[in-house]
Amino acid sequence: MKLTLRELEEQLLGSSETPSAESIEIAAVRIDSRLVKKNDVFFCIEGENFDGHNFAAAALDAGAAAVVVSRLLPELEGRRVIMVRDTVQALGRTAAYWRLKSKSRMIAVTGSAGKTTVKEMLAHVLSGSHTVHKNFMNLNNQIGLPLSMLQATGEETYWVMELGISLPGDMAELGPVALPDMAVVHNIGPAHLEGLGSLENVARFKASIFEYLRPEGKALCCSDHELLWKAACDIADPVPFSSQDETAPYYSTLLRTLPNGSGEFLIKAGEEQAKVILPTCGAHFAENAAAVTCAAHQLGMELDEIAARLASVELPKQRFHCHPCGEWTLIDDSYNANPLSMHRAIETARNIAGDRPLVLVLGDMLELGEEAGCAHCDLGSKIAEIEPEATFYHGSHYSEVASNTNGSTLVPVNSPEEFMNGIHALGLSDAVVLFKGSRSCRMEEYFKALNNEVGSSEGDKA
Repeated sequence: MKLTLRELEEQLLGSSETPSAESIEIAAVRIDSRLVKKNDVFFCIEGENFDGHNFAAAALDAGAAAVVVSRLLPELEGRRVIMVRDTVQALGRTAAYWRLKSKSRMIAVTGSAGKTTVKEMLAHVLSGSHTVHKNFMNLNNQIGLPLSMLQATGEETYWVMELGISLPGDMAELGPVALPDMAVVHNIGPAHLEGLGSLENVARFKASIFEYLRPEGKALCCSDHELLWKAACDIADPVPFSSQDETAPYYSTLLRTLPNGSGEFLIKAGEEQAKVILPTCGAHFAENAAAVTCAAHQLGMELDEIAARLASVELPKQRFHCHPCGEWTLIDDSYNANPLSMHRAIETARNIAGDRPLVLVLGDMLELGEEAGCAHCDLGSKIAEIEPEATFYHGSHYSEVASNTNGSTLVPVNSPEEFMNGIHALGLSDAVVLFKGSRSCRMEEYFKALNNEVGSSEGDKA
């Protein structure tokens, strides 16, 4: 980021009254006072468990060029304070200004399941021949997106940023900050229904990213989701990609599952096609491959170059990460869960297991609102269909899941210790074990418990 204090004051206040502000170059933007160094600017963000205003003086003492506040702090009289109505909105305005000042092209990625994976894959593919900046993991909301953008130098060829929404007004706040040159919506599913209300609304609000495309910007959309495709076409003239329609201009499909859990995929761009080995055998992963192929090809990359870069992709941690541990295969997909990603993960785990025992270690799917009960009953039906050796379940929706498992072994657990006692009782010498649940369930702790026991080497252990 290359902004002066004068530029910041002009963007947030309309003018600059600080003497020598033009000569003060902002080193970084911070929301954690413990990280503040000389000439940083500290934005006082109010969270559920903290209030940045309580640390404004400490930030100035640490060398901050200024603090951005939304209420009077008499103890800071005479010090460099920028008063705004809303510090989160001010952070967004600052990032939007920097976005327009930079030379980089913005690629925005959104969807219900797997957007972090698509973002990471696309950034990796493009970085073979271009400089790329991306948001770290899923820092994709009204705070994480601006902070990620402000960490860029502005000299990169591309910024690849994911945008996450859970409420109707979220995209209306994120879109004007991102102002993408290309926007990719790769799927929709029943996620965040507590805030968005219905799948139709999910489609409409996800597709609304296309309203914020810059002139000549490109809209890319998965045509496999009818509601999403209709919503996208109401706004833009999207380029379609698909994992179901072979005639789509961009297409991908899983060809075969490999013994180590990876898969061979076909990718197509127009009349050209290529085969590539990717680090999962999930059929749904073809959706991600199609999205990345479409975006990279539209940005000028040749298909053989795209395939070569895809072949070296690594999945982000806790996103269906397969860990071979001797005779065991542990699948850490513990970062989050919604009905779409949950069902896809279970199906893929079954494909990996084949004739080996499959054990599911699952947690609640949250933020589903009125659909929560039905969604967990459907999960029970999916478990019955897949027929795992056993399912260990953590969360308050156990009874709904149990109501539809039709005799499949479902064991409630409240701690990793209970889970370990249960899996020992199964007497298995090997198995494929999937760990998945919503973020607050902390299913990674269950993964770590088993991984620390069966890991075949120190490198396998958490």
